[in-house]
Amino acid sequence: MLPENLAISVTDVLNYHQKNEKVFVPARTYSAITLRLKTPGKYTCKNKTISFEPGSICIIPAGVAYERNNLEEDILVIHFNMLNYIMDEIQVYKVPDAEKYKVLFTKALSIKYENDVGSTYRITSVVYEILSELTRDVGFTANLKDNRILESAEYMRQNFWDSELSIENLAMQSCVSPAYYRREFNRVYGTSPKEYLDTLRIQYAKSLLETGYFSQKEISWRCGYTDVGYFRTVFKRKIGKSIKAYLSDTTRYNY
Repeated sequence: MLPENLAISVTDVLNYHQKNEKVFVPARTYSAITLRLKTPGKYTCKNKTISFEPGSICIIPAGVAYERNNLEEDILVIHFNMLNYIMDEIQVYKVPDAEKYKVLFTKALSIKYENDVGSTYRITSVVYEILSELTRDVGFTANLKDNRILESAEYMRQNFWDSELSIENLAMQSCVSPAYYRREFNRVYGTSPKEYLDTLRIQYAKSLLETGYFSQKEISWRCGYTDVGYFRTVFKRKIGKSIKAYLSDTTRYNY
């Protein structure tokens, strides 16, 4: 789940008609939360398939490209930015009372169309209410062993910029050996802690690069890499292209 201290800024609310289709969606600069009321479907991202049922809330983070396979339906969607949190995977939650969420999403859409002074604040308040209800409905259960890994991953998300953050230190905080930590982390998240940490750092690096305010060396430092050459190597491995090529493509499409 998302942290309870999540800070967001809402950019749009839409009632969107989706066709019966299979479509590739490129990585976007904003996150989205959608309500699926009537039809099932699935997302495919990073060679992983995530299915959703009718009555599901789906959260798609910024910077994640995916393939969507869905039936025809009108969906409600809210676009927003996460200001103090980096999420790198699509999350889907089956909720017990979809109509409750429909009321909230529709309320946000109505406020947008009213276009009164302060409407952005009111829409943001509704989004927080959606997230609050989602936290109540979905709950959070995990055994002690998983909790250690989940807490460690949360610590990574909050401190990925620290160049001294290491797998050995994270294992020590979790009171387990590095080998055990790596094994359990991979079991819970399907990737190594090193890859997870690099994903967080490179995701943040992308957002800094797109501002045009910082040099590659400064971005490297802000993301926890002390060697700009190594930062460039990791970026190319994770994104599939050099920083120069990435910036060229971002400028070209500018979505």
